[in-house]
Order: sequence, then C-alpha cells, then structure tokens
Amino acid sequence: MRAFYPIRLDIGLMEIWQIVAICLLMVPVFLLANYIIVKKAARQRRERDERIERAAAESVARSFRQKGQDRYQSWPRYNPRRKG
Repeated sequence: MRAFYPIRLDIGLMEIWQIVAICLLMVPVFLLANYIIVKKAARQRRERDERIERAAAESVARSFRQKGQDRYQSWPRYNPRRKG
C-alpha cells in the first residue's frame, strides 16, 4: 500500500537539491540582468532630458535672436505706484 503525500515528490528527472542549486545559481544572473536594465534605462532617461534641455535652450536663443540684433535686451522696469 502506497502512502499518501499531499505534495508530489516525484518531480521527474530532477531532485529537489538540483532545483534548489539551479535557483541559487540564477540569483546572481537575475541581479546582473537587473543592473544592466536599470543602467540602460537611466542612460536613456539622461539622454532624453539632455535633448529636451538642448531643444529648449536653442528655442530660447532663437527667440532672442529674432527680436533684434541688439546685444542687450531692455526690459520695462517695474515702478511701484506712488502714494498720494
């Protein structure tokens, strides 16, 4: 008569210790893959931010260049209202 096991221990060709060994060996592989993916994502984000900043700077420079060939632009001064 066979004993009833709630968990089937006959997994096939691999034993439990082999599965545990494979899982332990996969942890460094997972960490390395995670490091590479995060580093790539950070680089892409940095490049995108730099592109946006460059585009904004070029737009501002073009806008100031089009307003006139003056070297310095004069802005209206703020004069507070006088009491009286």
